[in-house]
Amino acid sequence: MQRTALQEGLARGLRRVLLGMALGMPLMAGAQQSAQGEGEHRNFVRGGFAYLKLNDSSSDARDLTGPVIRTADNGLFALLGVPDVGIPKGVQADVGNASSAYLSFGRFLTPDWALEAIALAAPFKHDITGKGTIARLGPVATVKQLPPTLVLHRYFRDASATVRPSLGLGVNYTRFFSARATPALEAYTGGPTDIKLSSSTGPAAFAGAMWQVDKRLHVNFTVGYVKVKTTATLTTRNTRLTANSPVLQDAPAPVPGLANNALLGPVVTGILNDIAQRRGGSLGTFERQLDLKLDPTVFAISVGYRF
Repeated sequence: MQRTALQEGLARGLRRVLLGMALGMPLMAGAQQSAQGEGEHRNFVRGGFAYLKLNDSSSDARDLTGPVIRTADNGLFALLGVPDVGIPKGVQADVGNASSAYLSFGRFLTPDWALEAIALAAPFKHDITGKGTIARLGPVATVKQLPPTLVLHRYFRDASATVRPSLGLGVNYTRFFSARATPALEAYTGGPTDIKLSSSTGPAAFAGAMWQVDKRLHVNFTVGYVKVKTTATLTTRNTRLTANSPVLQDAPAPVPGLANNALLGPVVTGILNDIAQRRGGSLGTFERQLDLKLDPTVFAISVGYRF
């Protein structure tokens, strides 16, 4: 994936921050004593609104168990050249953007350095749509996530300046929960489908500006970039398929032709029902996985209060 101008700018800014850390850390102890001498309003709390614009990409889904249908399941399958049928090639997902309110807490270690913990937020909810082979399905799932992040900020200009630009470097932990499959996805997989997304830990970079209304009140504007990657695991239970199941349209030839044939379609359904009965009432439980990179660009505005 090519890097955007925003990402390039953040990268340049990060190099400056790291250089500043290397050169400035030995002076921080003395500066901290100075800040303590100045004495007041070093802690702060911020509440605001964040919008996540995802720079997402998806791998193809892969079978962990399966395939669902095997050539050896029925003699007619072998005669007609029906191959093993699992998850079709090119099944991908597109994760949508999201926004939410958040709350953070922080402390100025010196007049120019501050540590901020973005600790509380209303969950970000993402809509997930089909991509690639399953683009025609539209919405296939929803998921919620919480992204606590710890950031070290470097503020520029004098501490009393009305506007103070800043650069920050931090670490993000994203936890996904409450993933839900849509009816369209469950019709495609052939049964009730549970979805779980693994948690992610990655670096985060930020650039922004703090507008100091007075000694206590300020408004903060931030743009950031966060590395987030996750693996989605889909578990489909009590799988049942018929000739009308949409997944068969994406199976290798000659499966779509057989399923769509007015005479052979009912035969295919009968064979699939017979296989399900021999397996205990359904075709079984099947797991698939796909890898997702979300890498959101973050746009945030907040109001802060120092104390």
